[in-house]
Amino acid sequence: MSSEEFIPFGELVAALDPDSLAQDGAKKILLACQASKDFEIVELRRLNLDDRSIADIVVVDCINDQVPTRNQLGIKVRERLALVFFADQTKIPEVRALRKDFPIAPHLNDVIIGQPASLCLYSEPWSAIERTWTPQKHLQCILWWLSETARKGTAHQIDQPLERIYFDSPFEIVLPPDFDEKINNKNLALALQLINPSIGDPKVIRGIFLPKDQMKKQEVMHYIPLVLILPPVVHGRIERLPDTLGELHEQLESRSAPFIENLSDCIRRKVDENGLTHNKDGRCLLIFYLPVKRSIDAEPERYETRAFLILRDLTVLGETTGALTKHEDKFYAIPTIGSNDRTQSDEWKHSKIIPVDVKTTITKQFTRNSSFVKSDSADFKGILAGVGALGSAIGELWAKEAWGQWTLIDPDYIKPHNIVRHAAKDCHIGHFKVDVVKYLMEANYQNDYYSTAVIPDSVTNDNNHFVKEAINDANFLVDATTTLEAPRDLSRKDDVPRLCSVFLTPSGCGSVLLLEDAARKVRLESLEAQYYRAIIEAGWGATHLAGHQGSLWVGAGCRDVSIVLSNEAVLLHAATLARQVRLLRDQTESCMRVWNSDPGTGAIVAQEIPVYETVRMIRAAWQVIWDIGIQEKLRATREARLPNETGGVVLGYIDQKLKTIYVVDVLPAPPDSDADPTGFTRGVDGLGASLQEVARRTANIVGYIGEWHSHPPSVSAKPSQTDRCLIKKLSEILAQDGLPALMLIVGEAEFSLSVREI
Repeated sequence: MSSEEFIPFGELVAALDPDSLAQDGAKKILLACQASKDFEIVELRRLNLDDRSIADIVVVDCINDQVPTRNQLGIKVRERLALVFFADQTKIPEVRALRKDFPIAPHLNDVIIGQPASLCLYSEPWSAIERTWTPQKHLQCILWWLSETARKGTAHQIDQPLERIYFDSPFEIVLPPDFDEKINNKNLALALQLINPSIGDPKVIRGIFLPKDQMKKQEVMHYIPLVLILPPVVHGRIERLPDTLGELHEQLESRSAPFIENLSDCIRRKVDENGLTHNKDGRCLLIFYLPVKRSIDAEPERYETRAFLILRDLTVLGETTGALTKHEDKFYAIPTIGSNDRTQSDEWKHSKIIPVDVKTTITKQFTRNSSFVKSDSADFKGILAGVGALGSAIGELWAKEAWGQWTLIDPDYIKPHNIVRHAAKDCHIGHFKVDVVKYLMEANYQNDYYSTAVIPDSVTNDNNHFVKEAINDANFLVDATTTLEAPRDLSRKDDVPRLCSVFLTPSGCGSVLLLEDAARKVRLESLEAQYYRAIIEAGWGATHLAGHQGSLWVGAGCRDVSIVLSNEAVLLHAATLARQVRLLRDQTESCMRVWNSDPGTGAIVAQEIPVYETVRMIRAAWQVIWDIGIQEKLRATREARLPNETGGVVLGYIDQKLKTIYVVDVLPAPPDSDADPTGFTRGVDGLGASLQEVARRTANIVGYIGEWHSHPPSVSAKPSQTDRCLIKKLSEILAQDGLPALMLIVGEAEFSLSVREI
């Protein structure tokens, strides 16, 4: 081989000696080449880099008998290569093909014009490759690349993704998600904002649309976008990034993608009958979509989007391409017919361009796909009532998943202590929580792409028509208020959507989800009562509400200034609840779930609570709510004690505003009770301790509300004269606290429930 056939690369090192090499990798590759029959060492060279470091080069002839002698690309059996090793250990070793006429092949790295072609041997980053890299493997990879590329025209597998048309640019432009829509809005202009990093040169440009009358008020660069959709091209070699419009034109034309004609037509469409005035500061942003296919007869498999900043005003660019003509002080479009004689000038070819990679900010579809969220069920209208610590975290998660179109309702504002656990920051103190969370949710997307509505009020305020309209318009309502009134009051309304309630336990170690069925047959107020029964009966209930302050609602501790609860716990349970609500909403059944976490190990245990059909009764001025689960428990207890009668106390709580008695559970007969086939007298042994434990487990919500007993076989469940005397006496006792008395009788096939109030 003549030296004239090769590109000179680096400075020659006189001695062919490993000691002449500074890099350890170069020394090892030299020894590996000496031991290989496929590589002949030619010489050693040294490359002085811009950072004043030195790279070692081992020049070899690679003799690869696996390369077909008459391959289409023109790769030879013997190729001269430069094996380059850098002082910077974070740089991958390079392999340069020194032959001047080395073919333009797929899977080459981008290099400066005039430099030797760079073989792209690895698809993984060097940080991963170096863990298993050896000189011998490196040489084998070179042999494989040359033979595969020569035989198949590519070193890719047949089912690998298509090769890119262009190498990556060091610059990047990020466009709005609705770019394709707003580009045609004549009242908007595309403004570019250069993002200045804390160190290094700017590399990222943000593209935003602004009303044209605001452009001069903003410190932004005004670029006129030119968008082209070019004909499909076949993937193959990767093109170097062009510096001028002429180079870009030649690259695309060589792939049978007409460029200048499409560009001229696009410029003409930008000019109406009023013409354009020259703007000395004007610039253009060229964006083209290039369909890429695997072969000439195949369908396009993907689109490559490329952008170039053109450092000329649209009027100048249009005039040089023959698309526009100047008349007096304005430029007008030249009709396509008759414009050919104006495109003979080559001036447009010298227009400088800056290549930039194109990225688009996230869309709802993208974030749903990334989060494994089904789009067909994600566009519902929802209400998130309560955006405190838990609600704000859940709202942020759902916004990042583009799940639901939310209206936020909460009357409270950010106080200093909220910053510890709320998504808000110090700068948000004094602002309504709904406004802060709206900002945070919408900030995940660009401009006005994602919208959240807010109402700074209580979700139960029927006097606010905005609240009423939002509820009437919603498909789903999530209560994260940690209040008693919201779930109970909303449960009573027939014109509200399906309800869900979520809250944390006082210790922060647990969280709870209560979800109505789609038909709302079992409503939140009934689920609340059944949840308390599970706490009373289950082993996990002993510590479930540990740390409560005797509050009326177990989730209220989140709002306590003095409560000790880490933001870690809030976020842990917020993520669990957000995901579970999202998944369970797609199901029609009601659901109750509880999660308890171990602070030491981080383990989370889920508990599924069975849901029973609600039973509603009206007794005097009171509504009584209980369920089939209690009825089943009463029947089983009665049958287990036959032929004797049995009984015990009824547990529950009373809502005076709603005039509702909630029956939660029943306790069995104390051991000192007197029972026979014709009567029952309840004892008291251990009852006080049992009631104290119930109060402790349920944060003092559930307590004694009445008595129950059974009737023998073939005897009606209707109250007897003795029963009527009993409830009269009970009502007199409970009246001292202003409470009604309840008596429940279970018969062979029926129940009776009596309420008496003095």
